[in-house]
Parts: sequence; C-alpha cells; structure tokens
Amino acid sequence: MMDTINARLSKFSSEYRYEDIPTEVLDHLKRVLLDNYGCGLFGSTTQWMKIYRDVLEKMSDREEASIWGTDRKTSVVNAMMLNGSAINSFELDDTHTDGIIHVSTGVLGCVTAFAEMLGSVSGKDFLTATALAYEVACRVAAPVGMEIAHQGWNNTGTCCPFGSTAGVGRMLGLTTDQMGHAMGIAGNWAGGLQAVQFASMAKRIVPSKSSEGAIIGALLAQKGFTGIEDVFENKFGGFYNCFTDDVYDVERTSGELGDRWELMGIGLKFYSTCRSKHTTIGALRKFREDNPDVTPDDITKVVAHTTSITHKYSVGADAITSVVAAQLSHPYVCAVTLLEGTAFINQFTEEKIKDPRILEFAKKVEVVADEEIENLPRHLRYTVKVDVHTKDGRVFNLRESFPKGHPKNPFTHDELLWKFNSLAEKALPDKGRRDKIVEAVLNLEKLDNVRELTTLLASGN
Repeated sequence: MMDTINARLSKFSSEYRYEDIPTEVLDHLKRVLLDNYGCGLFGSTTQWMKIYRDVLEKMSDREEASIWGTDRKTSVVNAMMLNGSAINSFELDDTHTDGIIHVSTGVLGCVTAFAEMLGSVSGKDFLTATALAYEVACRVAAPVGMEIAHQGWNNTGTCCPFGSTAGVGRMLGLTTDQMGHAMGIAGNWAGGLQAVQFASMAKRIVPSKSSEGAIIGALLAQKGFTGIEDVFENKFGGFYNCFTDDVYDVERTSGELGDRWELMGIGLKFYSTCRSKHTTIGALRKFREDNPDVTPDDITKVVAHTTSITHKYSVGADAITSVVAAQLSHPYVCAVTLLEGTAFINQFTEEKIKDPRILEFAKKVEVVADEEIENLPRHLRYTVKVDVHTKDGRVFNLRESFPKGHPKNPFTHDELLWKFNSLAEKALPDKGRRDKIVEAVLNLEKLDNVRELTTLLASGN
C-alpha cells in the first residue's frame, strides 16, 4: 500500500499488541466501557428503542448477538445497530472533545456484537480490538470535529466506521493490506445529517448505523475484496475531501501511533443533555450552591455565551416540542437546572417538558455566540460564560471550561458506579447481576470469553 493515513492506521490496527497498551489507557477505556454499557441498558427501555427493535427484529431470524436488556438475540448487524443506538438513546453517552463524536455509540455496539458472534474472543483480545476501535475513531475525528459539524454532517456517523473497522478487522485477524481495503470499503458508509439532531427520534439511531460498513467491509476484505486505498486523502471524493473540504492533519490522525492516545480525550456525561450544555449546567449548579438566597423567581435573565457551534446546537424556548428538543435546548437546560438543581433523566420526560413553570423560565434564557470563546483552543471549546441577572440589579458572571466527566474533571469511582447503576437498573433490576457486569468490565483481561459479559448484558439468562 501507499504511505497514506489509511496505510498507517491499518498497520497499527493489525499489528499492535495487547501487551503494549499502557495501563492508564486500559483503565480509562474500561471506565468508558462500563459507563456506556449502562447507557445502553437504560436506552433499551426507551420508547424509541422499542419501536426500532420491533422493526429490526422482524427483518432477520438470525440469532448471532444479544440485544442488551432483553432475553432475545438477532443478527450481528441488527444487534450492532440496536445496541449502539441504545447507547445514544438518552444523551448520556461519551464524547471526544475535539472530534465531537460519541465514540461508544459508533463503535461499542459493533465490536461487542461481533465478538459475541465470533464466540471465541478472549477478554484480552476484546480489549485490544476495542482500544484500537476507539483510538482510530478518535484520530479520524480529532483534527476536524468543528469542520465536519459546521458542514452539516453527523460527526459520529462519519468518523466511527473506521474505528469499528479497526476493531472488527482485528478480531478477524486481518493483515495490514486486508485492513486497508476494509477501511476503504467501510468509508463508503460514512455519513449522517446534523439536522437529525434537533427534534426527531431518528437522532438516536443515525450515529451507529454507519458501522454496518465495518462489518461488511472487514468480511469482504478477508475474502480479497478491495477498497479505496487512499480513502482519507483522495482529492476527488475521499473522506476529508467530502466532509471537510480537504481540511485534515496527517500527523494528528496517524502520527505517534501507540505512543500518543487520542482516546484519553474521551469524557463521560454527568447530565442527560447534549455535551455542549454541560459546562452551563455545572456553572449554574455552583451558582445555586454559592447563592442559596437567590431563588429562581429572583432571576430576570440568563445569558449563556458559547461557541458558534454550540449556538447552532441550541433549540429555542419556543421549539421545545419533544424530549430530544429539550435535551438540545440551552434555555430548557438552564431552566431545569435552576429550578430543580440538575439535568439528569428525571428532568427529561414527556410530562416535564410540558411543565409551564419550566417553559416560562426558559424564555428568560438567551444564548449568544461569543467571539472570545470561539477563538479559544479547541480543547477549551466547552468553555461558557453565563450571566445571571436578578431583580435587584445584580449580575453574577459565571465561567466554566471543563464539564463534569471531562478527563480534566473526571468522575470519581463512586460517581461512575452511581451513574451505571442509576441507568442499568431500569433494564436489570437485579443488583447482583449489575455487580457482575461491573466486575467483568473492570477485569476484562481475566475473561476467557467475552460471551461471559454479553450474557450478563442480556436479561432473562
């Protein structure tokens, strides 16, 4: 193969060894996995996932991989789409800051279903494949997250097929050349529209769908099928040509492989909203703690200063017509945080989004794109300035840069377990079973077969 981004990523994905993965990378990865298995279990109980499951299950009678939170199996492709979508189902999944991708949504459902289908993948082999999947997805996205989003593409759906290909291809034992062809096939599935973000149930299912290309691409490449070798740099319809108008960074994407780990930039979510709202929530929660004398009725206006992309991602107070819209709405999020003290799963229900007090307060919130924040380095893109105006003329100026769960503001171990159990119990009420999942994920390298974990993620087994 030519010396391309694809060639470098493919060599890394086919040859890198478990023994060489740094301990801190494995520890961080396991925390990400546990968190997102919890997200997927909760997501399996939502209305939209029940509809999606009903449709997809009728399209295949295969029983290759488990549907998390149920006692049923389906085809590996259906399981990949259902479980990946369940992770994304309630705005609780991880986020890579610079790449603006929900990595687990794009790759975890895919690699877990594929490992279960193969039936012979050890915990160490699964960890290796998963580390490669997360790393490649993050590297493809990291230098161009803003460009992809501003172009109107869904970042997760466009970038994660390559990560999933790395994971699936590794489990299949693809050679470097085969891996490169698999990448060049899977890239044709990259896509998804940003417009899906704002109101529809389709927002939940789009990001994971594209990793179907990883499964098909890897299986085809194993048989000698060929793909686009320069899939990233090709000037006529290559990945970066299409999605970023030829903006890319060869070294950030494919340099220092195995020495610098982009997946360490993955953060977890402490709130059930679009990640770009989390620093605002954190700032307002601290404001409540520091100023117990100021009640919501005392507040006349809240102004949230953000980046231009966060401004684009905000649904206005007059357009909160669904749970999805509320989770993307800065005005709604500010309102529930100031009125109820947080913005977790109980703040986003069909009843709650119709609450007149919340909707009326949301009208007090203004969101503005701030040039100072726009010009900050990308790793500071979550920075917000929030001005809280009160009836007596005071203005409280708040600022926050790293949301709870960000690598620079991480969960404690207790917070990780609290979130996992708060979510997973909706699908798996048995605490003993959930404890076994925690034990299995945090000690994956000790599993003889990853099916030990997938059995626990299903119910009724």
